Formats: sequence, C-alpha cells, structure tokens
Amino acid sequence: MQTVPGGAERHSVLVVDDDRAVGRLIRHNLEDNGTEVVEAATGLDCIRLLHETKVDLILLDVKLPDFSGWGILSLVRLTESLCNMLVIVVSVEPPNTALIEQLRPDDYIQKPFDMRDLVVRVRRLIGSRSARQ
Repeated sequence: MQTVPGGAERHSVLVVDDDRAVGRLIRHNLEDNGTEVVEAATGLDCIRLLHETKVDLILLDVKLPDFSGWGILSLVRLTESLCNMLVIVVSVEPPNTALIEQLRPDDYIQKPFDMRDLVVRVRRLIGSRSARQ
C-alpha cells in the first residue's frame, strides 16, 4: 500500500499469469479502479518480484510455464515475511478442495471469470485487511 498525494491510499497487486492478454486485461481493470499493478509471467518472476516489491495481494494463476501456482502459494505460506500475504488463486480447473484447505488461499476464482467480480473481490480482500491493521 502506498500513500499518494492528497493522503489517499493506493494498493498494489502482483498479477501472475503467463497469458499476456489476460494480464493486460486484469491490469487495465484494476488500474481503472485505483490499484497499482505489477505483472509476472512466470513463477520465477513472481518469486523475484515478491522479494523486490511490496504488494498487498497476489493474483496467482495455477498453470505457469515453470512452476505450479500451488507450489508458489506453498512457498509464500512457508516464508515468514510473506506468510500473511493475501492470495487469490485463479485457475481454469475446478477448485481442488484438498489444496485449498492445505495452502489457504484467501479466495479462488475459476476462469473464465467476470472482470467486475474479480475487481470486487480484490478490493474486498485488501479493504478487509486494511481495516484490521
């Protein structure tokens, strides 16, 4: 979260998706709603950016070219500095209940999804986290 001129808070989301068109569409919709977006197309880029950039939430695709999104979520949950990171898992596959229970994503969205719904879910999660802090 960053404070911008006028004292408003600007939240940031790391969008991890190897489909550049999907990433651009998500970026456009989140930025139109006042959210800063950082993009990663691979799991390795995601991990690097998590150590270089402060974000409020990760929007994490399950199918990436180098790592499974579930593996990245597992790493996030096991890393002390990241373990409380908000994560929304996105997948074309139906929810995997066992992995959801084990790795505790904050939300799960199945593709294809309604972009307005995605924006609402991102804002709701970040807003509820901000209210608790």
